[in-house]
Amino acid sequence: MPKEKHLPGKLSYDKLFAAMSAKGIKKINLRNDYKIHPTTIQKITAGRTINTDNLIILCHALDCQPGDIMEYIPETAQNQDES
Repeated sequence: MPKEKHLPGKLSYDKLFAAMSAKGIKKINLRNDYKIHPTTIQKITAGRTINTDNLIILCHALDCQPGDIMEYIPETAQNQDES
């Protein structure tokens, strides 16, 4: 099993789910209509990294920019949220 990298923060996809809801797009639509692999959908749900090809597909589907669907949260902000 590959060792997981320690990154200085994480990505939040809360904006993605809000945009999907506003446009009536469900996770199943990402799989069926936009051919996003179920593993990628699981990664998004878990807040893990995904590749840029999938970001392009999501931006196309939602007619938006990457910053409209994800947010970088520095590690220090994560630690404060967990306190």
